Amino acid sequence: MTLEEIITTRRSVRSYTDKPVSKEAITKLLDMARWAPYASECRRFVAVAEADGKDLLAKAARRDFIATAPVIIVVGADTEVFAEKGSVWHRWDAYKWRGLFYIQDTAAAIQNLMLTAVEIGLGTCWIGSFNEGDVAKAVGFPAGVRPVAMIPVGHPAKPQKKAERAPLEEIVSWEKYTD
Repeated sequence: MTLEEIITTRRSVRSYTDKPVSKEAITKLLDMARWAPYASECRRFVAVAEADGKDLLAKAARRDFIATAPVIIVVGADTEVFAEKGSVWHRWDAYKWRGLFYIQDTAAAIQNLMLTAVEIGLGTCWIGSFNEGDVAKAVGFPAGVRPVAMIPVGHPAKPQKKAERAPLEEIVSWEKYTD
């Protein structure tokens, strides 16, 4: 499968088979996430496969399907890492290096993880709406680590529909933004 095929066939999967996902497969996903570009090594990952933990995460997101995935990867950002790098990030105000960069860092890692899942025949879904406190408690994140996303991982239960995207002419401007 080419990178273009991986990118254009990736879908948000919300229905999984009972087939387990190997620890080796999850390790590969996490390793590829680790290779994403970053501003600081703030990304943290917790892979949850036990039913009780998955149920807690599904409740935190109010989405029952999450618990049906064999594994849920919780992606967090250690916000304290940026606080320790104040002298390195002196060009930017505190909002940017504490409030924006860690979101970009984790988003790049999540994209790598999800594209790798497609490559090895797995499905994922990016879950970004949840009770942060409940998720942090469920996976044991300390106070400085903020949950950013949950990624259920499993074998898709059914073929995914072809996605539609807006034509480039509708979303791309050259030189300056135009309506």
